[in-house]
Amino acid sequence: MVSDPRGVADLLRDQARRTETRADLQRRHDDLEQVTPTVGVLDEAAMAGAYAEDPDAAVDLLADLARTTDPTLRAKARRLAVRLLVPPARSGETRRRGSSRLATVGGEGLDLDLDATLERSLAHRPIRAEDLRWRGWRSPGRAIVLLVDASGSVAGKPLTTAVTTAGALAAGLRGDDELAVIAFWSRAVVLRHLCSPAPPSAVLDALLDLRGGSTTDLALGLRTALAQAASARVPHADVLVLTDGAWNEGADPAPVAGAAGAARVHTLVTVDDEEARTSCARLAAAGGGRSVPLHRPSDAPAAVRAVLR
Repeated sequence: MVSDPRGVADLLRDQARRTETRADLQRRHDDLEQVTPTVGVLDEAAMAGAYAEDPDAAVDLLADLARTTDPTLRAKARRLAVRLLVPPARSGETRRRGSSRLATVGGEGLDLDLDATLERSLAHRPIRAEDLRWRGWRSPGRAIVLLVDASGSVAGKPLTTAVTTAGALAAGLRGDDELAVIAFWSRAVVLRHLCSPAPPSAVLDALLDLRGGSTTDLALGLRTALAQAASARVPHADVLVLTDGAWNEGADPAPVAGAAGAARVHTLVTVDDEEARTSCARLAAAGGGRSVPLHRPSDAPAAVRAVLR
């Protein structure tokens, strides 16, 4: 397992050396010239239009641009990927299902919390509108661990599905939520710790640098994810496993999921066949979670909502 941030950075730096030439991209994308007519140029309006028309194909192209040998184009593609896949949170708080508690909140609530308001306004007078604190109902924070199968070649659909899923999770976070992201093959790499102070969107860069490995040790990945879940501030964490349910190294992952304790293990099924559905359903059942299909990258937001409802 690689979890130390310096070790992870060294690994990603080494893997990111494998880049794509412009000729490579032209062979795979007929519309390349429409969004990048020349070296170092990215037409963001054209890219946004392509995303609106066919988000799966557009994110596939954008992910390839984010791995190109052209450093200027690579940086522009990565910035645009964050803007498209992790849009700014809407104002206000969406009420979640489950238990809520009465707490002091910044927005308008049931009753004015006079003590909290006075405490915030001690440094100045008069009291400002932003100093007002209210008592209102609030759902507890959430801890989410995304576990990504990075065995084989992390490119094309597997890459875009991982990136869009991470983007969907990052976009849905509130201030008191925690997000960890782990990639695994024959080893497990903690790309983002639950306690990381970095913006959640930064994990998209790590995924775009990732090239992965050959064999698949799903049990190792699960053990690493559950170790992260055990460090959550909240009593219950959710582990989302992006997988086809197959492994060819290590132990049977179902008993590992069965030992999840307070965490729940969900599977996002990336392959549409009976063997994958059966294997992923077994894993989710062992971990007390849900199994949901995720066959296209653009389905990621709906799949995330389905397992976390």
